[in-house]
Amino acid sequence: MSGLTTLILSLLGFAGDEISKDLARKKLAGKDKELFGGKVKLMLRENKGFAMNKLESNRKAVVTVSAAVFALLLVFYIPVIADEGYRAVRPGFALLTAGAAGNVYDRLVKGRVTDFINVSVFSKIVFNIADVLIVVGGLMAVIGECIGGK
Repeated sequence: MSGLTTLILSLLGFAGDEISKDLARKKLAGKDKELFGGKVKLMLRENKGFAMNKLESNRKAVVTVSAAVFALLLVFYIPVIADEGYRAVRPGFALLTAGAAGNVYDRLVKGRVTDFINVSVFSKIVFNIADVLIVVGGLMAVIGECIGGK
């Protein structure tokens, strides 16, 4: 995967996350939906804190930490795009960065993150596409580093 393709994948992931959150806000307001016999639920939740509303009463801390972590991620992202030695970690880093950008954007611009997916195995957790991108991308980046990173 080239550096340009990595950047495009990040932008597509970010856009997909934002589109899905916008659709959730429009279609799920006041009405949860069950899929696959109730194993997956779509339910609109607004999260003003970190995972599961941690620190929701301290918006300044949440925004500051989120922005700082994202800035640190960008410090690593730029060399990953530019240096051919990082080809194996690029797909994971693209997804990780897309997810982080989606949630940071929401915290900075909207003051909250829209969550809307619940899987019965994790009954108390409601998440979004950005969260999935962060977890999957992080795992892919670690695996890429282990098998062929610089």
